[in-house]
Amino acid sequence: MTAKNILIVDDDRDLTNSLKAYFEARGYGIRVAHCGAEGMKAIQEARPDLLLLDIMMDTDADGFNLAYTLKAKEDCRKIPIIIMSGFMDHLQDKSKSFEFVMGNDWPAVEEIKKPASLARIQEAVDRVLA
Repeated sequence: MTAKNILIVDDDRDLTNSLKAYFEARGYGIRVAHCGAEGMKAIQEARPDLLLLDIMMDTDADGFNLAYTLKAKEDCRKIPIIIMSGFMDHLQDKSKSFEFVMGNDWPAVEEIKKPASLARIQEAVDRVLA
């Protein structure tokens, strides 16, 4: 079985370093980007088997912008996305940033509320890649 490749897009460098070390130790190929634009570039270079995606990075909705861009592209729409974010905690005070999300199909196969344990993230990854 070939190793599955995961792209982690999150501006929290401590988290991305932890996830990279954790999943590489379990045989996954891991690449990291720290904003939506870097994530898009990484996807264009080599399509991942899974995207672990934060929402609030360069802008409040940077991750959603990337997710919806991918879902609109024929060659990228099948990449499964797991959103890892605490954005729901900010929905009330940042509702204008997330207005475009309302009424759209949810771009992710799963959402993990931050902070989350490595075990919880691993369970979601296992489920999605099964």
